[in-house]
Amino acid sequence: MPNLLAYCGARKSKSESDRARGMVNECEQRGNMSQPEYTKAQMNYADGEVTVSVTNAREATELVDWQTNGFTCMQHQSDVKDWTDENHLKQIHVPEIAQLAKALSGCDTVIAYPPLLRNPRIAMEIEDFAPIHFVHSDFTQDYQVMARDRQRDYQNFLQPVLEEQGLAADTVTKASHMLMLQFWRNTGPMQPQTPLAICAANSVPAKDLAPAMVEAYGGGEFTFETFGVLGADNAHTHRWYTYPSMSPSEVLVFRTFDSRLAASGGAFWTPHSAFIDNTVGANAPARESIEMRALCLFD
Repeated sequence: MPNLLAYCGARKSKSESDRARGMVNECEQRGNMSQPEYTKAQMNYADGEVTVSVTNAREATELVDWQTNGFTCMQHQSDVKDWTDENHLKQIHVPEIAQLAKALSGCDTVIAYPPLLRNPRIAMEIEDFAPIHFVHSDFTQDYQVMARDRQRDYQNFLQPVLEEQGLAADTVTKASHMLMLQFWRNTGPMQPQTPLAICAANSVPAKDLAPAMVEAYGGGEFTFETFGVLGADNAHTHRWYTYPSMSPSEVLVFRTFDSRLAASGGAFWTPHSAFIDNTVGANAPARESIEMRALCLFD
């Protein structure tokens, strides 16, 4: 198997939900390609490379919403002035994403994780932060256990985040339902060499998932379990999409854990991977992007 370490209040009003839905539609209507298929791409699955068809999500009529497909793209205007300044991002973008996650999910509490930047400079310093060319979904059903268990080393990461955001140490333990939403944004050239492809959650059955432990990701003193994805037998049934020419005013939202779906056997995963975009040419610029994770908790 390839090295997995290369990876990675009140309910909202109806009007606010309608505004969020409108932003999703606005994003998906951008683009002017006449054919849904965008390109063919080599995907690095857990059991080998497979060539897949990647669809232009902007033209795909079958996509519904993140609850159904596992992902969506939406317009989201940020007040961030410098996408490379991590302190600025923590001050401005972390609360922005917390607010957006709450509006989308209707949860009671949001724990917004620190920003994760991927760009050539950071990748030179920390290899894990290069674009991930491996089909994966960040968390397995073990996420709920490790987020609650004070004896697990994941608390080395989670407890400082809770403290910084003024939340009690038992905030996660008290929640009846937890949902992880991830927010991916292209912050550099609109046609990078390695954009992100994302796979419809309901096209990947549980038997195609291969759990594996990730240790010390990005130098962190914690471990977590992730899903690699098997493709040798069923890659032809996996529905891959990308949003070409994403701008910093758009954000790709996708689900990587849901405790209710996990309990019922539903698809709480959303596989994704970087891919080499054959449509932009060999001299296309390197990708610059930011990832945010928001743990949404329900009382």
